[in-house]
Amino acid sequence: MSDVEWPLPVTFHFSVKLGVSEIAFSEVSGLDTTVKTKDVRSGGDNSTVYHLPEKISYSDLVLKRALVTKEDPFFKWCNQNMDSIQAGFTVNPQQIEVTMLDCENAPLASWNFEGAYPFKWSYNHLNSMKSEVMIETISLKYWKMKREK
Repeated sequence: MSDVEWPLPVTFHFSVKLGVSEIAFSEVSGLDTTVKTKDVRSGGDNSTVYHLPEKISYSDLVLKRALVTKEDPFFKWCNQNMDSIQAGFTVNPQQIEVTMLDCENAPLASWNFEGAYPFKWSYNHLNSMKSEVMIETISLKYWKMKREK
């Protein structure tokens, strides 16, 4: 008997929320958690190395979407944080929730990013020889990631 449930989850059906506002994104990356370890050699036994856990590190959360031409809650929050940082003030961290959905929009898996704030905001190149959608990429730092389901 297999533990696999059918249909299998797909990576293209997901939602992203900033607080209570759902924001549309085409791509989410950075769902990574790594336990940093310290190598300790056994006393007198040079062939044995113990890898002791030290701390957890997280990848940056990277969100991509088509350029938004009207103000939305996410744009406003990013702008306020960037302005605050530029003025030498602190950031306004928020919780961001990324949820993988099934075919009926029910949650399959969910990741919560606590204390998230933007630190990089970039756009693809302008090029008159290509017919591409303008993509904005927002990279966020956060204090803690936790998978809920």
